[in-house]
Amino acid sequence: MKKYKCKIYLTALFCFVSFSGWAQEDSLAIYMLSAVRDNPAVIAEYHSYKSLAIACIGSGQLNDPEVNIGVFPKAMQHADSKQILTVSVMQMFPWFGTLKAGRQMQEWKAEAAYQKFREDGIALVYDVQQQWYDILATQEQIKSVQRNLKILKDIEKTALYQYKTAYGAKNARLSDQLRLQAEEARLDEQIESLQDKEKLQRQQFNLLMHRSADSSLSFPDTMKLREMPIVDWPQLERDNPRLQQLLAQGKMYDAQADMVKGQGRPMIGIGLEYMLNGRVDMPVMPSMNGMDMLMPMLKVTLPIYRKKTEAGIKSARLMKESTVFDYQRQQDMLRSQYLSIEQQATDAKREILLYNKEMNLLDRTLQLMMTEYANGTTSLTDILQTSRENIDYALKQFETQAKYNILVAEYEKLASKYDYVQK
Repeated sequence: MKKYKCKIYLTALFCFVSFSGWAQEDSLAIYMLSAVRDNPAVIAEYHSYKSLAIACIGSGQLNDPEVNIGVFPKAMQHADSKQILTVSVMQMFPWFGTLKAGRQMQEWKAEAAYQKFREDGIALVYDVQQQWYDILATQEQIKSVQRNLKILKDIEKTALYQYKTAYGAKNARLSDQLRLQAEEARLDEQIESLQDKEKLQRQQFNLLMHRSADSSLSFPDTMKLREMPIVDWPQLERDNPRLQQLLAQGKMYDAQADMVKGQGRPMIGIGLEYMLNGRVDMPVMPSMNGMDMLMPMLKVTLPIYRKKTEAGIKSARLMKESTVFDYQRQQDMLRSQYLSIEQQATDAKREILLYNKEMNLLDRTLQLMMTEYANGTTSLTDILQTSRENIDYALKQFETQAKYNILVAEYEKLASKYDYVQK
């Protein structure tokens, strides 16, 4: 079985990416690698796999030979000698192919653990991307509310100018100032709430990478929409760790059935016994007096109790059938998940276009309403209502953009695109 050097690979790859220009431009790639390298859950899975891989070295070996020593405190008298000591060595040999089947069973068990390790690493990369885009969405929402707050402050200056000058005396009202200040206070509170949310998201993002919660992070200023990858189903199924894990488990049960079948066959033991004898006074055959003896031995087990063997073989075959059905079920689930992602991504793109259009119209409307308000042809109530609608659309737009990018990341998870764990 191949020896996997996952930890060395991850460290080397992380160093390479960290010092490359590509990584400096895309800090998300660095954070994904950092999480895979340092996250305790993934490290635990790696050690679980590694322990099984090391256990394969000792599997498929013969049992230790047996040594028996018999000492006679008072020598046993025979016709031509007296028996003082016996020493025997016996080595048992299982049926042909049994040891090989046992070793293969352990190797496929380690392979299944390796695929579980891969699965957890890929899932962790998806979690990093999900939290990344949630943070970017919150950043964009904060900037959107701040832009609308600035517009209200500009309107407040206009209202104050009207109130203090004769030019707008008949259109100006002190209540407009108070209403604008109340609306600005509401937006200030909304900004603080979003900033607290972003702080918590950043702390959780650091903890996901097993870093201090308040470690510094680097994020781009804007969030761009990603392209949905093209589907390659044969490659997707070949790379999917869950499917590969089920295949490995199926082969493990095949090897288990072969091993149980071999254990149900006779075992052969080959040994040697040495007898240390002393001399006697009146031997029957003087030439044999006190002569030591060496005796070859042969031992064969009789596997006549067949129920345990038949039950073991049947159990292994049933488990193999179970993995076959699980494999088919997992294939259906993968296709169902992709269809769901495709449908949700289509809806998200349509919503993003709608929100962009609505926001552009509302931005232009607010600019016109500011002029109209200065001329006294628009009420403050209409402006505040339009501002709130603009903020609501902005919040929804950036939430939907993050949702779309997370859907792309979810598809990449299904396709095992960011598989930083390699053999």
